[in-house]
Amino acid sequence: MNDNITTYNSTRTVPSSQRSNNTDVIRIDLKKIDIRPTGAQLTTYTDLKLAVWFRLNTRDICLCLNEMKDKVAIPLNQMVGFRVAEYKEIEVQLLNNFKRSYYHNNIEVKGDPTNGLLEGATSLTFTTLPSVMLNTLVAVESAIIKYKTECQNNSLINNSQVNNSQMYVTWVLFVERGAVVVPCDISLSTLLNHIGNKFNLQLNSERISYKNGVGEMIALRDEEDWKVAKWEAKYEKRPGVEVHLA
Repeated sequence: MNDNITTYNSTRTVPSSQRSNNTDVIRIDLKKIDIRPTGAQLTTYTDLKLAVWFRLNTRDICLCLNEMKDKVAIPLNQMVGFRVAEYKEIEVQLLNNFKRSYYHNNIEVKGDPTNGLLEGATSLTFTTLPSVMLNTLVAVESAIIKYKTECQNNSLINNSQVNNSQMYVTWVLFVERGAVVVPCDISLSTLLNHIGNKFNLQLNSERISYKNGVGEMIALRDEEDWKVAKWEAKYEKRPGVEVHLA
C-alpha cells in the first residue's frame, strides 16, 4: 500500500502483550476468521486459541490455529487489498489461488490444518478479541505500508504483484481505511466503483479528495484532478495515492 498516515509510524506503538517474542511480529488474538466468498469460518467456538501474526521479518501473514500448534503462512506479496474496518476488524484481499505454506509445531508440513477451508478464498476478515487495542491495528497498517514502500524504493516491485503499469491507492472512509492495487491508467470513476464493489461501500463521488506530498487535502472534482494526483505521486516517487472518501 502506499505511504499513507505517516504520522502513525512514529507516534503509535504496539502494546507488548500483543507482540510475540520476536519484535518483528505483531500478534492479534482473534474471535473468528471469515473466509470469502465461500462463507467458511474459523472460530474460537471450535478452536480455543486463534490468532493472526503479521511477520515483518519473514514478510508474511501467519494464521495460528489449533491452540497455536498449526500455522498457515501467506506471503505479503499475495495480498492485493487491505483495510482496517469498523469494530476492529481487518480485511485482507488475496490473489486467486494464493500461495501458502503449512506448519505444525514450527515444522513445515504438507497437510492443510484448515482441512481445505481456504480453497477458493479471495478474502479473509479477522474479527479481533475485545482486548486487542486500536493502536495494534494501526501498527499493522503501518507495517504493511512500510513493506510496500520498501518494495518500491528497493526496486523489488517485480517480486510482488505490482509492476510498472500498476499503483497502490490507499483509501480512508471515516474510521475505515484500506488499500488496493489498480492499473496506473485507471479513471477516477472506475476507481470509485472498484473500491465500492470490492469492499461493499456506498461512496459519495462529489466529496472525494487526496492527500498531497506535504499533507494538504486537495479536492478530486474530475478526471483532470485525478491525473494531477497520480502525476504528483509519480514525481515524488511515492508508491501510490491516498484518497479520502465520503
